[in-house]
Amino acid sequence: MRSRLLGAAALAIGVAVTLTACGGGSVTGNSGGSDGKTQITVWHNYTGAQAKEAKKLIDEFNDSQDDIQVTAQYAAQSDQFDAKLINALKNDTGPNMVLGDSTPQKIGQVVETGKVVPLDDYLSDSESDITTDSFTEGKLATGKFEDKTYTLPTDIGDYAVVYNKEMFKEAGITDTPTTWAELQEDAKKLTKGTTQYGMYLPIGTGEWPVFTYQSMLWSAGGEFLNEDNTKVEFNSDAGVEALTAWTDMLKDGSAYPQSLMTSTSNGGTPALTAKKAAMAITGAYDLGTLDEALGKDNVGVFALPGIQENAMNLGTNNSYLLDGTKAEKDASWDFMQWWLSPEVEAKWDIATGLLPANTATNDNATWKKYLKDNPRLEAFADEISYAKSRPSIVAYGEVSEALSKELEKAMLLKESPKDALATAAKNAQSVLDSAD
Repeated sequence: MRSRLLGAAALAIGVAVTLTACGGGSVTGNSGGSDGKTQITVWHNYTGAQAKEAKKLIDEFNDSQDDIQVTAQYAAQSDQFDAKLINALKNDTGPNMVLGDSTPQKIGQVVETGKVVPLDDYLSDSESDITTDSFTEGKLATGKFEDKTYTLPTDIGDYAVVYNKEMFKEAGITDTPTTWAELQEDAKKLTKGTTQYGMYLPIGTGEWPVFTYQSMLWSAGGEFLNEDNTKVEFNSDAGVEALTAWTDMLKDGSAYPQSLMTSTSNGGTPALTAKKAAMAITGAYDLGTLDEALGKDNVGVFALPGIQENAMNLGTNNSYLLDGTKAEKDASWDFMQWWLSPEVEAKWDIATGLLPANTATNDNATWKKYLKDNPRLEAFADEISYAKSRPSIVAYGEVSEALSKELEKAMLLKESPKDALATAAKNAQSVLDSAD
């Protein structure tokens, strides 16, 4: 590693963390406590089971630390996190590090403050355990802005198709679909009038419909933006084909016709638990809820089928360092490397339903055994190998919002896919042009 602690084993001895309520800490005022430890403040927005597991790991750090003390603070929920952070940074009351920012597509706004530390020197240091080789190209791209790496993914998630095995058996379906055309045919067989639909599709506003649509777009051979992220490209023949693949199912009655999205659910899980649909797109994080409602032996998973080829969009929570003294930055980097070590990642991901960010964790014995004992996760894990990432640009949030509004109109059959994408492209391009 770059600073005092060499190797993950040594760092395990050298790091301690305490979890407190959000109460302070300064980018410039945390270095060196009275006990000689380097003091680091870390902000996060973990809640529920993830917050409990984070505290469990933090307690492990507390029991073995000697050189660095990290005080972890819950800062705000995800939709308010970056705004609160930016305000704190402007007033020099922000943390030394952010752990697991759940809106990485908006981190560009934080980068614009000039307080986010580029990680390229740390990643290229010969003493670093974590380097660019620790990540796939798609994962690494989530933290790049203007050819510099400012953040690293520390939590990974994607989505697949989760299905009701009993409904498949009753419909006489013995194999899961491997193409979108096959899924459409199976959805028809699974549909029973208006009491049971073959599929629940992403209907609603917000990032989820855009996040999932992008995989469909890529699978049809299309692109979201051009190579330098200055021009909209989703309004293409491939884009129309991708959206039509969804709206055709709504038109023929094989997909549930309304939105079941809430502030805490993408809609897929309630559709499945209420047995309104036999299939839905969702993440591994929902398997526990589905198992409880439907029975573990009745819940199956298969990779999201593509139109021309399979594609996947990468979901990440990203972590980053903020400006401070050299000692604070080096200590924060050591902590980030500890968090990304295969041993820690295996514990964290098994407990939270997330997937490894560090490719080395795939060879960790604990993680490999977990996958063997939980074969349904293999579909999610395998998709990561070909997953791509959303554009890392400051304007992404507004571009996504422009598309999301029009996707909902198309999915509610109020506009044609062609017209919806044309309007979305016009509005999104205006955002990109204004950003220039």
